[in-house]
Amino acid sequence: EQTSETLVSSSATAEENNATYVPKQTKEEVIERLKEINEDACNADKQELDLLKQNFYKLHKAEQEAARKAFIDGGGAIPQPDDAESRFKDIMSSIKEKRSAIQAEQDKEKEDNLVKKLAIIDRLKELAESPEDANKAYNEFKKLQQEWNDIKQVPAAKVNELWKNYQH
Repeated sequence: EQTSETLVSSSATAEENNATYVPKQTKEEVIERLKEINEDACNADKQELDLLKQNFYKLHKAEQEAARKAFIDGGGAIPQPDDAESRFKDIMSSIKEKRSAIQAEQDKEKEDNLVKKLAIIDRLKELAESPEDANKAYNEFKKLQQEWNDIKQVPAAKVNELWKNYQH
């Protein structure tokens, strides 16, 4: 008989497990999940991919051991080859290619953003050095500040230096 306290702790554990990866029972289940991930590779979770890969090879190794044992026990009857590993590798390769392309695109966008922010810094320097009307300069400054905020990420290696220049 379970107490209400046991039921509460069981449901809390079940909720925690829903948030984590649940190992697949067959290689086909792993491949099906990878196909789903491949459809939306830009949102693929690296940790889940690693766990799927580990799960697949754990299942694959267990099947190979069973086949080896069956081979020995069966007097040398050759087991049928399994194409699951090649399908697994093809899908993983596709996911990797898509993720690499996405990463390259993001890196290019960050570089472009860096160039834009450096141009804003140059315009701010010119603005600070020009003897124009204070109201006009202030409005221009606010406009540049908004442009700066609208531009998103830049390469991580340049963030601190860029921010120091902007503040200066």
